[in-house]
Amino acid sequence: MIAVYLDDRSDPVAPRENGWYIMDGPTILLAGPFSSREEAVLSIDQQEPDPEAGGPSPF
Repeated sequence: MIAVYLDDRSDPVAPRENGWYIMDGPTILLAGPFSSREEAVLSIDQQEPDPEAGGPSPF
């Protein structure tokens, strides 16, 4: 997942208002728009699994 700024001229265009959105590959996740890149990145960090939590490795 990455934070990307989208507006009415970007490809893809912003699904709602201009701002930072979280994309997973070519898919825009419904979270957003965020007012800053930092806010979007914090949201990504909260969604990512904690690698220190244990459990099976995704690799």
